[in-house]
Amino acid sequence: MLRARLTLVLGIVLLAAGVAGFATAGRGLRTTSVHVGTVPVELVRPDGAAAGGAARPVVVVVHGYAGSGRLMRPFADTLARRGYLVALPDLAGHGANPQRLTEAALDRDLAAVVRYVRGLPDADPARLALVGHSMGAAAVVRAGAADRSIAATVAISIGDDAAAATRPGPRHLLAMYGAFEPSGIASTTEATGAERVVRVPLVEHIGVLFADRTHHETARWLDRALGHHPQRPVIAAKGRLVPGGLSLVGGLLILIGALLSGRTGAAPAPPDRDRPGLRVGAVLVAPIPGELAGVALAHALPNTVTGYLTGYFAGCGAALVAAALLLRRPDHPARPDHPARPDRPDRTARLARPSAAALARAGLLAAAAFAAVVLPVHAGLTDVAPHGPDWWVVALLALAVAALLAGAHALLGTPWSYAAVVALCLPMPVASLIGVAPGFLALISPLVLVLVGLHVAVCAAAGRPWWRTVLAGALTVAWPVAVVLPVLG
Repeated sequence: MLRARLTLVLGIVLLAAGVAGFATAGRGLRTTSVHVGTVPVELVRPDGAAAGGAARPVVVVVHGYAGSGRLMRPFADTLARRGYLVALPDLAGHGANPQRLTEAALDRDLAAVVRYVRGLPDADPARLALVGHSMGAAAVVRAGAADRSIAATVAISIGDDAAAATRPGPRHLLAMYGAFEPSGIASTTEATGAERVVRVPLVEHIGVLFADRTHHETARWLDRALGHHPQRPVIAAKGRLVPGGLSLVGGLLILIGALLSGRTGAAPAPPDRDRPGLRVGAVLVAPIPGELAGVALAHALPNTVTGYLTGYFAGCGAALVAAALLLRRPDHPARPDHPARPDRPDRTARLARPSAAALARAGLLAAAAFAAVVLPVHAGLTDVAPHGPDWWVVALLALAVAALLAGAHALLGTPWSYAAVVALCLPMPVASLIGVAPGFLALISPLVLVLVGLHVAVCAAAGRPWWRTVLAGALTVAWPVAVVLPVLG
């Protein structure tokens, strides 16, 4: 009980610190939301008029594949505090933009936003720059090469060889990439012909956006290229990431503390341990039907990555469920010469239909876990509110994740089921790197593993029965993944 109380208190403290961090992250800035055609755009300015009434230099900051304008907000926090007017669009298929994603739609959306911000009363159209990440880096390179009036361009982690080979390239091009990114992104970045190429240490494809070095290089490059002299040389790379992380950890600790305080003192019933070799073998074989199903569904859903993940999780889950059913020994009444063992769980009780109250508690756990994970991600990282015509993909991926979790728990029991779920996620980036799965999966696999790890933490605190946590895990893993992946044209 003491451990549960300490966990609750620590969670409350961290959550309060996160909320306070969010409250101060936008201090000194003025934010407005507009639509440029179908493109949602967030405009961020420093409070008050520009010094001497002069127009401000303008920067359009473009997110990458599966990102959103919200993901790039730290660049606005840095640049707007240095005196820039910053535009954060949600390009086609991303964030709150319901259009389907094509390269033509991206370029059209970006061009529309550039025209719009050039016409703003407090914007200096002669001092306009572009910053882009990943897919957005390719888009800003194409835009900067096509429109020579764009004064400077910053391309972060560009992975498009065709865009990198554009000659002549944009004016005053700075290119950056993370030291832990795939070698293909590093080589493509080096091939841009940029005036300066920076390798940002100790970060990968997403972490590069929140590195102080990335923000410092971007701000210094734009200041020099646009002839801007900021009064406050601010770097705010982690101004929203840290509160988001504190809120996430705090929410999870509150949930775990509540679960621990509600558990009885009785030890959980031990799982079946008969034929352990066959159970482990089933886990090792499960990726085979998973890969086959993933490849089959990769092009059947609105996004190839979503389709692959749905098929892979469903295939692995189906294999584990089948193995659990095959390895479950039939129930026999105990003979007089073989009395029931008190250290073994009662199969009849274990297979009994759950009560309405138990199902309601499982639903409440799912809602609490969802709030603890998804809301901080939405507030501190990227937009995970569903938009567009294919929101049903969230439900489909959630069912696939539920099949994986249910199969692992039914086959192995805790705590071995936790290790099995994590282990079954490991073949995905390998399949991506060898070309079996979509290439982008290699970049988001660490995030999928983080979400699985968060579910494991909740599951460990919730205890038995195993089905109690399946819905919670299905929502917290599937929702952020399915929503951020764009609808393809």
